Amino acid sequence: MRAVALVLALALTGCASTREAGIPASVPVTVGCVGAVPARPVTTFGAGAYPGDKAAAQAALIDGAAWEGYALQLEVIIAGCPRRLD
Repeated sequence: MRAVALVLALALTGCASTREAGIPASVPVTVGCVGAVPARPVTTFGAGAYPGDKAAAQAALIDGAAWEGYALQLEVIIAGCPRRLD
């Protein structure tokens, strides 16, 4: 019984320590994001003298649309970036 246990222990130890050379290992590689960072939009609201209510409202709407487009472009680029799984 002791001999069987000894042989079994040696066999398991031998299996755990053998490793063949030349087996490729999976190593994560960092990949850059897809696309370049878009240019930040230039805001016109609040630049210079106050143009009046209607013109200020139009400038604010134009700036808001420009920033929404910028945010959408950033979301598309971020979606193409690799995510880190912890």
